[in-house]
Amino acid sequence: MMGYTKMAWPYFASFLFFICGNHLQSQKLHTKIHFGAFYYQGDLTPRPVDMSFGPGNICWGVSSGIDLLDWVSINGRFMMGQISGSDSYAQDAQKKARNLSFASSLYEYGIYSDIKVNKIWKSLDKYKLRLYITAGINLIHFNPKAYYQGKWIELQPLGTEGQLMPSSGKKKYSLYNFSRPLGIIVEFDINKNLAFGMEVSPRKTWTDYLDDVSSCYINYDEMVSAGNPMGANLANRMGEFLNAEPVRVPSGTSRGTPDKNDWYTHFGMYFKYSFGNNCKGNQSRYKYCEK
Repeated sequence: MMGYTKMAWPYFASFLFFICGNHLQSQKLHTKIHFGAFYYQGDLTPRPVDMSFGPGNICWGVSSGIDLLDWVSINGRFMMGQISGSDSYAQDAQKKARNLSFASSLYEYGIYSDIKVNKIWKSLDKYKLRLYITAGINLIHFNPKAYYQGKWIELQPLGTEGQLMPSSGKKKYSLYNFSRPLGIIVEFDINKNLAFGMEVSPRKTWTDYLDDVSSCYINYDEMVSAGNPMGANLANRMGEFLNAEPVRVPSGTSRGTPDKNDWYTHFGMYFKYSFGNNCKGNQSRYKYCEK
């Protein structure tokens, strides 16, 4: 991780330990181990629709939380994984010829609240499962890279859309942003302390640069003349697709869709351990408790 991520981790870890330290003897404390996949949604997905996804990439994480009430909990969560996308999967011939691709590590530091739907949909209790709506906010760190001539090249420092050229009026985008998860969880008990859950949670972001693609091209020769040949080569890769010299397009030619920020979705599972005697007052919830 880079500097800000290293700075953020101690504060996030302190939050988790604060929860544990103040509630270790409480039966309301729980911890989870998460695993699953991140799916990117943006300019480099196969179809130009909102529900088109890039390839799935493995992610994992840990969280700790407190049941504030029987039907609502608050959780601190850390997740890490990768997202990726490529025009090679595009169904549209023009997008395929654009020939852009990326992969990026992704780190999340989040605060979540899980709200139990069983509170109003009580018939779920007879199936010994719990349905939750989960929502929160994440601080995210990403770093898009492209594979070029046998190496992974960081794209943000290259200013592929003219961010290094004063005449463009653009600044480098930040590698830190926020995402807003909103999803559903289904959870059931393995025993009185251990549970298993499944989660689907799309994440809206406030950046269009998870993939380094947002607005428009800068003319290839202009970028080379400005002393940025690597940026020129990775900003416009149509020539590689055509097995030809770099394709020159006028500055301002559309490269992405700047009116739509990027999303990604987490499909995952977790094991949850609840501390304390969970049978006390919860015989109806845990089928393993003696009645």
